[in-house]
Amino acid sequence: MISYLLEPIKIGDINLKNRIAMSPMISNLGSPEGYPTDAYIAYLSERAKGGVGLIITEYTYINKLDSRGSVNELGLYSDELTPKFMRLTEMIHALGSKIFVQLVHAGRKTKRDVIWGNTPIAPSPMPLTDEVREMNLNDIRRIKEEFISASIRARRSGFDGVELHGAHGYLLAQFMSPAVNRRNDEYKDGVKLVEEIVQGIKESKMTVGIRLSVTEFDDLGLHPEDVAEIVKRLEKAGIDYVHLSAGRDGPMNSSMPFYYKHLSFLEEIESIRDKIHVPLFIVGSIMNLHDALKAREVADVVVLGRSLLADPYWMKKALTNEPIRPCIRCNQSCRGMVYREVRCDVNPELGWEILPPMERGKGEVEVVGGGVMGMEAARVLAKRGFSVTLYEREDKLGGQFLLFKDPWKINEFNSIVDFYKNELERLGVEIKLRSEVNCNNGKCIYAVPEQHSPEPPELKGKRILIDSTLYAYHDYAFYLAKDNEVYMTEDSLSILDRTRQFLLKENLKEVGVNFVQKATGSFDVVFNEKVRDQPTIGKSIQRGYWLGRTFSLR
Repeated sequence: MISYLLEPIKIGDINLKNRIAMSPMISNLGSPEGYPTDAYIAYLSERAKGGVGLIITEYTYINKLDSRGSVNELGLYSDELTPKFMRLTEMIHALGSKIFVQLVHAGRKTKRDVIWGNTPIAPSPMPLTDEVREMNLNDIRRIKEEFISASIRARRSGFDGVELHGAHGYLLAQFMSPAVNRRNDEYKDGVKLVEEIVQGIKESKMTVGIRLSVTEFDDLGLHPEDVAEIVKRLEKAGIDYVHLSAGRDGPMNSSMPFYYKHLSFLEEIESIRDKIHVPLFIVGSIMNLHDALKAREVADVVVLGRSLLADPYWMKKALTNEPIRPCIRCNQSCRGMVYREVRCDVNPELGWEILPPMERGKGEVEVVGGGVMGMEAARVLAKRGFSVTLYEREDKLGGQFLLFKDPWKINEFNSIVDFYKNELERLGVEIKLRSEVNCNNGKCIYAVPEQHSPEPPELKGKRILIDSTLYAYHDYAFYLAKDNEVYMTEDSLSILDRTRQFLLKENLKEVGVNFVQKATGSFDVVFNEKVRDQPTIGKSIQRGYWLGRTFSLR
């Protein structure tokens, strides 16, 4: 029952109005100096308007020396920043939500050019990207004080609590993970550092939680039983809640793509649930109301991440039974965020929340094209107030989605087509299939992509090489492997998010695709297009949005 998500709960000294929280996710919408810009405030405000009980900010660095992980990440390293952060907390509170700040030191999980030319530090000299320096005891004391000082600034800035980032291979996780911490001093027990930080923060009477990886997907790393022992110690230190995610340095991590199950880490969390005695937050591919209710059976607070990027009004729409724009877990525009701003392939408004409301319109408009570009244009036009008719020459909506052969992609990506069908019906858009219209007047929008993916090739009994970065050929490999001997170069998947790349490769191997380092030998058919720019779902939806937003009757 959805009422389980609406129950209030007390976390430390803070009362939350419901059991839904927004996950901390890097946006790079902050300023180069580390304060929240108006664009960032607008981005989080939209999620507060959507009804979540708690917003946890993106990871926020604690010094201007060696702690930053992304170029426009938030930072609470100086008192000079608190007035800007007060703008953020003031707005979120005015909209009825609570807000915690997540504090982080990136440790070895950064690069010299991100930390102002300095050398990354780590518990042990084990580099991840750039060379790292092993921390001495003075470094450890400094970092401890910087976490505590940042939490005091958070309180002054109006935050309701802080969350320590102890997951995903950042510095605190590096100390706690036996795979990374090879020290021989007192901090070989890396939990000791975290205990000291928690105790220091609690002295300032601040609500404090911690994010931990319930598994690091590594035999040498943390496992659920290890995490249960860590939680036991942190509870004694005064931790107010535990937020369980997963992963360390990849390729398996917290943001699982569509090749992995929903509620990605529920089984691991369930195995230690009875050993956790403070409020439990859980995250991990909680994509729809069914997932959230199942997560709520285990957790005290359900944490939504990419779902709220796709639709900030997830909570309100779940209550009113309106169509929710689904995250399709493509990991295309919301991952790899060191040097760019967050975007979402299915939500073209993400990152642009600061724009003024769309202008109202009136009159009849025709839209040509029943793919996601045309459906998005029709949706926007209808929301603006136009009377919209959508024309599609085929017998069903979906456009190039109808070409998909990857069974996992078909299963997850079709949810966005279903959303458009339901939303267009709700908005009163008239849909005419097997229909064409001349789009040469001032009341028509031609919403068909200029670029098209290649058609699935009809081949049997052939020796085929795929040495191409085109998404279409990654997809068609499932289809081609049924009747052909298929080879694919490792480089073909290099443009994908690491987790998606890893799981796609494993699934292609299962259907018989052979992976090779280089294209050698003779083949009957070779697909070898290498491109930097190609058709994507995100580009089509974005184009449809702007066609609909900027349209005016002539």
